Amino acid sequence: METQWPLVIFTLFVCVTCGLLGSMAIMALRGKGRELQMTGLVCSAVSLVIGGIGAFLHLEHWERIFNGFGHLTSGITQELIGCVALAVVLVLWFVSLRKADEPVPAWLSWATLVVAVGMVAATGHSYLMPARAAWGVALIVFYLANACLLGPIVLWAIAVAKGDAEAEGLAVNLAFFGAAIQLVGD
Repeated sequence: METQWPLVIFTLFVCVTCGLLGSMAIMALRGKGRELQMTGLVCSAVSLVIGGIGAFLHLEHWERIFNGFGHLTSGITQELIGCVALAVVLVLWFVSLRKADEPVPAWLSWATLVVAVGMVAATGHSYLMPARAAWGVALIVFYLANACLLGPIVLWAIAVAKGDAEAEGLAVNLAFFGAAIQLVGD
């Protein structure tokens, strides 16, 4: 089976989006990183759009996309549901951040973590194939570990660009924890 580069792009950017949102949610639960949140949200939204373009390039035509929505167990249907849930979370974050100096509500941070983990798991699940025994639950764990590593790295880069030393340190700690998860997952 040859490499399907549009799917690689889709999964990479889904992991970045979900990992970044998850990292921001963890920081918000700790009351940190407020200065990074708007930039992080914009990066998450752009990343989700790039991933969506990758998915569209793989299917190549609208008919193939809509044919995939025939039943809820279809991987593309689950991924679409996940993308819509991520979009709702992004909108809720944008609305929450419009309120001056109020922290992101804890319920929104927890909901973000649930949606992010669910989307990455759905993406990994959609690629499971009975013919590929090595692609069992390990693939889902691999994608979750990728999100745990990639999201904090992007958040760290945002913190460096903004010059926020405290958030930079917390993002590095999250990236270190993500790297440990990645090693165990691998």
